[in-house]
Formats: sequence, structure tokens, C-alpha cells
Amino acid sequence: MNSGVKRLPVIGSLVPVVGSATFPPRNRLLAGLTQSDFMRLKPHLTQVRLVANQTLFGPGELVEHVYFIEDGMVSLTADTGADDPGISIGMIGPEGMAGFAALLGGRPVAFHHTMVQIPGSALRMPVARLQASLDSVPALRARCLRYLDALAIQISQIGACNGRHRLPERCAYWLLAAFDCTKGHELPLTQDGLSMLLGVHRPGVTIAIGALQDAGLIRSARGKIEILDHAGLERTACGCYRLVRDQFDRLLACG
Repeated sequence: MNSGVKRLPVIGSLVPVVGSATFPPRNRLLAGLTQSDFMRLKPHLTQVRLVANQTLFGPGELVEHVYFIEDGMVSLTADTGADDPGISIGMIGPEGMAGFAALLGGRPVAFHHTMVQIPGSALRMPVARLQASLDSVPALRARCLRYLDALAIQISQIGACNGRHRLPERCAYWLLAAFDCTKGHELPLTQDGLSMLLGVHRPGVTIAIGALQDAGLIRSARGKIEILDHAGLERTACGCYRLVRDQFDRLLACG
């Protein structure tokens, strides 16, 4: 696959370690567990740094660790041809986990290119420990299955969105989703990054960003995009943003 992205040497087990897991966790999938269930997982969770443009898994690669995202955003990119950089068909933030193929058992192999779009941190767990924990901690299995349901909804909705909605609407959707992952009004997201997420050439992204900027919704400068009017940006986005977010809220509600 020609991903169009330079792969950094910090992948897999070489991701920089920055600490250990603490309770309550910042990852929403894990936050729904009781403290006693979380403490059973804690010895196998290591906090790692997620570096911008870092590849976690490439297509066909064995998934050796899963990553429960704490902050930042990871994108899933589908291969669309040897001479094409592909298109992002999903995003993973603090609500979920990268390496979800591990939930299916056996020796999981990645199908999509999984790359860090916005830097942050995650709790990393070896696949073997996760798979054992799905049996020993039933609440974890239940929450992981709910997450898979929500992720499937997101991926299918993004596919429909890519085919039906105008670029400024789609751009607003991705910016809102990035905001949800970081909770910061200023996003470390470049127009090149948006170009890959949206599956369009940079000139199209420039026009879409310009339209949102002219409407007073965002400000773009020096590799960062600042959201000035979140409510206005949501009104501009297609309905896919709220539909997908509501499904994650429903399926990952604590308790």
C-alpha cells in the first residue's frame, strides 16, 4: 500500500512509555468498569505517548498490542489503490481502542492503516492479556462489544457521508470529531492532514477551510485550526456527526 505517509520508527512495542495506568481512566471504554475490575487490568496497562503521523498498524501486520486512547485521535485509512493515498473511514479517540481486531480472537491482523492524526497518549495492553481479560472480566467484554457496534456504525456512516455530502459539511464533521477527541478549541491538525482524512486533494480542503473561516466558524494558521463557534460549526456539519456521536453516547454509557 502506498499510504502517502512517512512511517516513523516508533511503532508497536517501541512506542515511548510515559507512565502507568491510574484510576479513574481517561479512556471512556475503560471508564465504565468498576474500580475492582479496572485494578485487575492495571498491571497489564502501560501509558504510552502517541506521536503525530505515527503508524500503529499497517495492513496485513500482526496486532501485538491494543491501545486504549486517552487523548488525541487515531485514523483508520482504507487502501483505494497503489497510486492513491487512500481515504480515512474511521476515527478512534478517548472513547475507544485501536487494534480492535484483537477482540475477534486468534492472531489478529490489521486490515486498515491505523495512524495517529492528533498526538496524545494511550494505555497499551498486550493482545494476549486483553484476550484473557475478556473471559476473566465479563464487563470488559460487554463494553468492548458495545464499542465494536458503535465503531461499525461510525465506519458505515462515514462511507455514506463521503458519497453524499458536500465537502464543507464533511470538513465540519471531521473538525467537530477532532474537537471531541482533544477537548481543545485549537486543533493541531493541518490542511494536509484534513486532505487525507477527507480523501480529497489539498486545493479542495483549502476552499472548504476558507468557507468555514469566512463564516466566522474557525481560524486556520500555522498548522493549527481553531474552532471559534462550536455551535455554528455543528449547524454547518452534516447530520452524520450528531448521529454517530449519539450512538457512541448510547452504547458506551457508564453502568
